[in-house]
Amino acid sequence: MSSGALEKAKNKIGDHGVFLHGSFFDIPLEENFFDCTVSLHTIYHIDKDKQEEAVRKLIKVTKPGSPVIIVYSNPHTIISSIRSSFPIRALKKAKRLLKRAENETRIENRSDIEQEVSLYFYPHPIEWWDRFSDIAYVQILPWRSFTSDTQKRIIPNNKMGGIMFNLLFFLEERLPVFFVKHFQYPMIILTKRKS
Repeated sequence: MSSGALEKAKNKIGDHGVFLHGSFFDIPLEENFFDCTVSLHTIYHIDKDKQEEAVRKLIKVTKPGSPVIIVYSNPHTIISSIRSSFPIRALKKAKRLLKRAENETRIENRSDIEQEVSLYFYPHPIEWWDRFSDIAYVQILPWRSFTSDTQKRIIPNNKMGGIMFNLLFFLEERLPVFFVKHFQYPMIILTKRKS
């Protein structure tokens, strides 16, 4: 799945990067090699029982005193609570039923149907990150409060939207614990302990 993204990266970065394609678990990487390691929106797509192994490998290949920066997803947000309320669930169910009926009609009229593939997704709760305190200092900060879809729905693309963004950034800086606990994308900074 990532070969296309690697090609785009090669076109942008050229000779300034090394590009590896394969399972992260199988790629041999030198211990204490990287000055910094970054993983954006990838860990929660790994099987829930293998995520800890992946994070520990990221820490292992990073130099002592250096950060591993991970953008993750919070499974318990204010938005998800609102979406799971009864009226919203009922509206979503009605929308799904209408879409299913529409798709069935479309499928009847097509012979070349491609099967839709969904990407695995499992975010652990924020407290899960405490398990890495044995080998790293754990710091969690707000990275982005909303998914891009939600953000587009609630923040207009105009001057008022700019004001709303500035207010949001101000609040994220002043209330980081609140935003980490209740909003979408936390940034986990694991600074590898020096032996």
